[in-house]
Amino acid sequence: MAASILALFTGTGCSNTMGKAEHASQQPTLRKAALHTPNLADAQPQKPTLDEDFDTWERVFRGFQLSDQYSKHPQVQRFVNYYGRNPAQLNLLSERASVFLHMIVHEVERRGMPNELALLPFVESAFDADVFSHAGAAGLWQFIPDTGRRYGLQQAKSYDARMDPFAATGAALTYLQKLNNDFNGDWLLALAAYNCGENRVQREIDRNRAKGLPTTFWHLSLPKETREYVPRLLAFKELIGNAPRYGITLPETPNQARLAQLHIDKPVDLRQAALQAGLEADTLLNLNPCFRSGVTTPQYSNRIVLPRQYAQQLMTVIDALPAASHPVYASASASGYNKLATTRIGKKSSKIAKAKTKASAKVHTVKRGDTLQSIAQRHGTSVQTLMKRNSKRSSKLKVGERLEVIAAIEGATSHS
Repeated sequence: MAASILALFTGTGCSNTMGKAEHASQQPTLRKAALHTPNLADAQPQKPTLDEDFDTWERVFRGFQLSDQYSKHPQVQRFVNYYGRNPAQLNLLSERASVFLHMIVHEVERRGMPNELALLPFVESAFDADVFSHAGAAGLWQFIPDTGRRYGLQQAKSYDARMDPFAATGAALTYLQKLNNDFNGDWLLALAAYNCGENRVQREIDRNRAKGLPTTFWHLSLPKETREYVPRLLAFKELIGNAPRYGITLPETPNQARLAQLHIDKPVDLRQAALQAGLEADTLLNLNPCFRSGVTTPQYSNRIVLPRQYAQQLMTVIDALPAASHPVYASASASGYNKLATTRIGKKSSKIAKAKTKASAKVHTVKRGDTLQSIAQRHGTSVQTLMKRNSKRSSKLKVGERLEVIAAIEGATSHS
């Protein structure tokens, strides 16, 4: 089995099939983390499509297909100026994007689509897989429930495939391909339809045509959000594609997968698995928000996403873990939403969550030898949460520095 695992890790693509995989045994099985892969039994070592030293951001830029002239449009320039005022925020967003970027651009290129589409989650979700809109849209690609179901994204009490980055990426690109076909290859119209619906865009086209007016995106009377949606994406293209010009520092992102998949056939407590592997407690929760209780649900999905660099140790840990019997927690996200339930913090507790998390704020004074990792572990939180809470852009600490810490105090009880 070890040989087959190594073979799967020699390629650069990230692989995922949308359906459930067949298993020769009950052991966890590692696979590359991309959307399109041959059957596990047929998988062979593959040469990288590009040298792994080739930066993923550069790969994105080389696949841009939309006209650069769009960046000069006043509406696009408006958002270039707006976002460009805060390069530090764009640095943080780019770091978050780099986790998923290789998987997304690999699939975009495989389908022959413009690489600009790989930047769309900047607009939709700021590359946060565990985010909800007030309209009920969810995940990286912000699917509303009905559209998600139409494109194969299951939604149940304990599982929401809209928040599976890989399943949602496949569904979003399929939907965008359909929209592009509907609008005769016009990607701006396809993007507008992704935001406000194809029927609304078609009505406005028909109305303009009847009046003898132009029918391009820029001439349609669409909702304000949609009129801004496409320029926002084009602004991100301009800013990210010309990062040095705008004082933006993109993270180093080699052209290789940062994520892997693990196929499992039992419920797994994701927080317990991460802790036993020596990782931050929220490592697997953050990559698998589709499991709304923090425990995997094999009846809906027998695949979890994990950091590629820790794949082997996590596989060993998960193989040894007993099957989890009940969901046990929900944690608070910095964005204001319950991390594992679709409710606002402070409102009525969600029926999805089976336990509550209380939070206490305290100040930690940095001592010699302290690191963000050690402080996070001491207070039961994560490095990412510490950095967000204290608006830190790097992990460097100074002796005497004061950090505000929100420590989670679990009040979960066992369930019969």
